[in-house]
Amino acid sequence: MRNFVFIFVFLLSFFGCSDKKIVIHEPLKNELLAYTSKTEIIKDTNRTLIVATYLNPIYQSKISIKGEEKFLVAINPKENEIDVSSITVNGDNNATSLRLLDDGDELLGLVGFEMPWAAYYEISAPSKDSDKLTLSFEIYRSEKVSLGFQKVAKSLYWNP
Repeated sequence: MRNFVFIFVFLLSFFGCSDKKIVIHEPLKNELLAYTSKTEIIKDTNRTLIVATYLNPIYQSKISIKGEEKFLVAINPKENEIDVSSITVNGDNNATSLRLLDDGDELLGLVGFEMPWAAYYEISAPSKDSDKLTLSFEIYRSEKVSLGFQKVAKSLYWNP
């Protein structure tokens, strides 16, 4: 009887602790995170979350870049809008453009995150000869936003 209880407890703990969770490695999501920057503006009771992804290193073959720096910017809440005249990349606002994306836009399918309560914008600027990019703009009735990106993320080449 004692051996039976011992074997039963052993089998119960063996099968009870086993987990059949499958972990799927998604290198594209890791790469997207390496080129994503976020900031938050808190002013009194108003909060604004801004998340931007630099698209050039990841999707050169899927989107037409043609000598441009492309960013995908999400702003929560949707009511906050970007002032088009304030957009600069590395302090330069020549030929920068802004496009509000619809819910079904194919560009949203390329990004690893989607917040249904946010407004999405595509920002394009002429190509810059710099290792670091600074995207700056103003949000209507809020403060200036400045987000930094590296053209080649260091974390992708990190070796312990």
